[in-house]
Amino acid sequence: MANMYLGIMNYSAQFRRPWWFFRRKEYSPYLQDNWKLTPRLTLNLGLRYEFRTPLYDRNDTLLSFDFNKRAYVIGTDLDRFQQLGATLPSIVSALRNYGGNIITAKEAGLPQDLVHKNWRNFGPRLGFAWRAMDGARAFVLRGGYRVSYYTQPIQSFVSSQSGSPPVAASFQYSVTNTALSPDGLPNYGLRSVPRYVAGVNTPDSVIDINDTRTLPRGLNALFLDPHQPDPRVQDWNLTLEKEVLSNTVMRLAYVGNHSSNIQQTVNYNDSTPGYIWYASRRQPLPTGEFASVATRPFDQRVYGTINGYAMTGFTNHNGFQAELERRYHKGLGFQVFWVTGNTLAATATVADPNNFLPGAVPADREARNRFLNYARDPITPKHIVRWNWIADLPFGRGKRFGGNARGVLDKVIGGWQIAGLGNWRTNYWTLPTNIYPSPGQNLEIYGYQHPIEDCRSGVCFPGYLFWNGYIPANRINSVDARGRPNGVMGVPANYKPAGQPLIPWGSTAQPPNAPAGTNLQSFWDTNTVWLPLNNGTVQRTTFDDGLHPWRNQFIPGPRQWFQDASLFKFISLTESVSLRFNIDFFNVFNNPNNPTGVGGDGVLATRNSGSGARVTQLTLRLLW
Repeated sequence: MANMYLGIMNYSAQFRRPWWFFRRKEYSPYLQDNWKLTPRLTLNLGLRYEFRTPLYDRNDTLLSFDFNKRAYVIGTDLDRFQQLGATLPSIVSALRNYGGNIITAKEAGLPQDLVHKNWRNFGPRLGFAWRAMDGARAFVLRGGYRVSYYTQPIQSFVSSQSGSPPVAASFQYSVTNTALSPDGLPNYGLRSVPRYVAGVNTPDSVIDINDTRTLPRGLNALFLDPHQPDPRVQDWNLTLEKEVLSNTVMRLAYVGNHSSNIQQTVNYNDSTPGYIWYASRRQPLPTGEFASVATRPFDQRVYGTINGYAMTGFTNHNGFQAELERRYHKGLGFQVFWVTGNTLAATATVADPNNFLPGAVPADREARNRFLNYARDPITPKHIVRWNWIADLPFGRGKRFGGNARGVLDKVIGGWQIAGLGNWRTNYWTLPTNIYPSPGQNLEIYGYQHPIEDCRSGVCFPGYLFWNGYIPANRINSVDARGRPNGVMGVPANYKPAGQPLIPWGSTAQPPNAPAGTNLQSFWDTNTVWLPLNNGTVQRTTFDDGLHPWRNQFIPGPRQWFQDASLFKFISLTESVSLRFNIDFFNVFNNPNNPTGVGGDGVLATRNSGSGARVTQLTLRLLW
């Protein structure tokens, strides 16, 4: 505050490359025909070929990375790259001083677009429809298979092209940053006469874009894998259709798909986590100039995070669908769908092996991806029932009520219809990874058996103890000194947590290697461990080997349901002019749809709704 009043200010400016101009071309010819082999059997056969150029920039200024030459790769020569404003000479100079470099695509053995073209996107389409039997026993059997391709996602890749050196940097003028101090000592502004005073003599050039002392080692590199096949999906289904009632059809179907070539982030040069470093190296963390890069596996001088975007992810889905449909007839139509299935996916980031203890994960990237990431997809519902309907209300001329109404009366009470749509679903919830399974104690899912009040914030809110997560012993049915509830109230007497921190609340057992006289109370409800190092010291850190036994494990979550409805009618004014009046109700029953999440303590909070409160919307529309 004193510096500000004295006009002694710090200044900074961010350099970013200018706009880039993404381009992609796509060609997709296809052939398709239907063959009616017999009066009962029809085949649908087709072939689609899809070719997409790799994503490229009009000026060839995209970035990649070459591991062998430890250099950034660009699609044009460096002089033109600088002339286009994609980087600054000072950034290039700093990079080279650290030991890095920028090379062209030709020097890296890559095409100018930095990614090889893919010519192998053939997508067959196969289908059939067979009508079996006649009369009341008739049914139709349909089946199909196809291969489809989709465009490469660019959201993550876009940010990598503008967020870090060599296409971005921060420049500063600072009297408090030790890196910019003339003598390399801190607090230079307190030990010197100000050179610039804000509002008095600060020139436009107060920031020197040739001063890269604030550009530290550990430059990030993010790139597209040079081999980028298009995302691919294989779909198949087998469906039985049968009329079960007049104007009512039932469909039963097995459906499945396999998606491959899904974009994933692959880590190549992450810093080794503290616990892994101490446990495997038995050494203190490095300090000094190279501290930010010294624990990285690929490069310990220049580069920091190196992430590649590779099309290595995949998913598998197998499910069952049932549908009952009544075509609109005599004032009533509806559809009801039930879908259930299992979706397994490997789409998360592929971590570098140095994030784990030696030998704990496969060295092969594909095997490591499957081992770490292939698991149930909790976003996809386990069960979902969807419905919609439309019905005429029995009021007005020719209807059950007011059947003889005419004129204005008929226009007011007649012609009303009601429609609605909704769904009921169940999901899976991810288990926490900050507590560890309690020896000899199973995980128990209570659902809605145990209503509770959560008073830990000082205000009591309703909820349920959904599963036996970890509630500290001093917060189970607890009250404060004045007798007011301050814990989770209503927890059953036989509750035992399925998991707990390595040092749970109230623990008195001395952890291994902890120094004598350690105040254990200050570490309650933590996963603190003490590791002996080779220099004879003991390092305190938090346990995390990256392979929690509950990782990729899920429990059935709470049920949710939603319902919207609409009451509406058309009022004919003339042969060609009419009014439509709607009363729409969103979340018509104002159902709170309880869950917004189940925490690691097992508490399902019902304070917040899973959907918005009821909204009523009135609309009057003139049509002509």
